[in-house]
Amino acid sequence: MKDYKDLYINLLTEFETYQNFAESQIQILNEKNTKLEKNLDAFFNVVEISKYINSYLSNENLIPMINDMMIGILGATYSSIYLKENGELTVKATNSIANNINILEETFLREIQNENPFVINSALSIFGCIKSRSDIHSVIGVPIKLREKFMGYIVVEHSLFNFFTNDHIKFISSIANQIGIAIENSLLYKKITESAKKDPLLKIYHRKYLIDYMRNKINEGINKRFAVVMLDLDDFKRINDSYGHLFGDEVLMQTVKLLEKSIGTEDILARYGGEELIIYIKDASSIEEVYKKVNTIREKVSNNIITFGNKSKIITASFGISFYPLDGDNIEELLYIADEMLYEAKETGKNKVLLSKTCSSAYI
Repeated sequence: MKDYKDLYINLLTEFETYQNFAESQIQILNEKNTKLEKNLDAFFNVVEISKYINSYLSNENLIPMINDMMIGILGATYSSIYLKENGELTVKATNSIANNINILEETFLREIQNENPFVINSALSIFGCIKSRSDIHSVIGVPIKLREKFMGYIVVEHSLFNFFTNDHIKFISSIANQIGIAIENSLLYKKITESAKKDPLLKIYHRKYLIDYMRNKINEGINKRFAVVMLDLDDFKRINDSYGHLFGDEVLMQTVKLLEKSIGTEDILARYGGEELIIYIKDASSIEEVYKKVNTIREKVSNNIITFGNKSKIITASFGISFYPLDGDNIEELLYIADEMLYEAKETGKNKVLLSKTCSSAYI
């Protein structure tokens, strides 16, 4: 009987040992499974954000959109994205009313200077007595880098103490990498888009862009009055024939630089075709002032000595001006009248500025 009792006790002990071992293994597997699920969720979120970024690459609100996603994914109180511009961090997106960069720099100065990720947890308010941040007890900051180039920071804040851990750094770093790639791609996209709008030689807008721009202005009713100036370099074919096409290109490039310095910051210069250029003058409330402005430009062109290699030449230009809405209520009419005035200027002596008869009467 004693032998059976001892056997039972031994079996029970072995069973309890096995049970404890099995339970501990199940606990370990559950923890691994939970961690794996979290990693899968994080991976899924990174993939979704990557898709989102690629879908909205050209959108001006891309960075704020990513910031909003950060808040939703992490359940954060505040999230802010800072980008480095001219050597300083600048707030590019935040859901906080008080987006003072000084708060960030004063609190995490060492980490920011070293461009390192950081996690700060405090039972007391991390930002001390700053009222707008008095409820923040957990903060994570991750640098935005692309090929080791520091571009900014993602800083996420939570009201719960110990909410952020070092485990979050890897996840947010993945998003930071996506932001870095998005910024680079966005800049490249803008360059390509801008290049498509501009003349490859003169680096100014081509005619289609400016015509579409002016047409939109008319459709939107933004401008009550603007001017269209057509100008053509006098005897340009003779210059090409006598001095060569390289000199002719230099004439165009140097004249364009002079024109860009002479027009207003909100005026637009474009190449209409060949040696013919077109200028959109936004402020055309005074016919007299526009005429004086264009005539001053004409004088500058005629006084400008073009030098290229051992060759020098003074060139002149003729100008025709039309006004919206005095000369027409659509772009086609405005271009037609400005071109007619340009043609008349060239036919009657060149190197002059002509207004339409309607505008000349109003001017006089």
